[in-house]
Amino acid sequence: MKNNLLKKYQQLNMPHKFLVTEVDNILKKKYKAVEVPVNEFIEFKKDPFVDYSTFVKSYFIQNEEILNSLYSEKEKADIDRMRECIQEMRAAGELLLPQPSDEDYDLQVRYTNFAEGRLIAVILESIDRQYVSGFQMQGAMCENLYHELKVFKGIDPADCVEGNPILDEYLEALVKAGYLQE
Repeated sequence: MKNNLLKKYQQLNMPHKFLVTEVDNILKKKYKAVEVPVNEFIEFKKDPFVDYSTFVKSYFIQNEEILNSLYSEKEKADIDRMRECIQEMRAAGELLLPQPSDEDYDLQVRYTNFAEGRLIAVILESIDRQYVSGFQMQGAMCENLYHELKVFKGIDPADCVEGNPILDEYLEALVKAGYLQE
């Protein structure tokens, strides 16, 4: 099965690495992503597991139609439960609505939109400032987008050896992102 997927992948003639400019075009066209300044995500500077200096591009995906097409039925159900929970907490006075006068109003609204599935943020990372080397996502879980971003991150040609778990994971991402059929 995996041998068959490897052959199909090789026949695709897909690049092992994707240019930041290529991914930028795909995100904007396919997902109607809106580019936002990387400094919108300054909170990542404090994250010990993230190298903020590699952030090169960032986006908001907030088109309702696109988001509805991206989320699985399970993800939509999880989002609905989260929305209900937020409404119950607000009704009980346990969670206050952000006020425009709040110092961090925009961030509060953003995180509410993340929790309620109305917004996904994507941050592209590039060590060499040319090819995508990683990514960050914020928002409700969205496996479809996650797997596509894993594809964009690419794979080192040296890892394209049958039986390599890195290759197996990449092939799985290609299948889940719709680039390969099992």
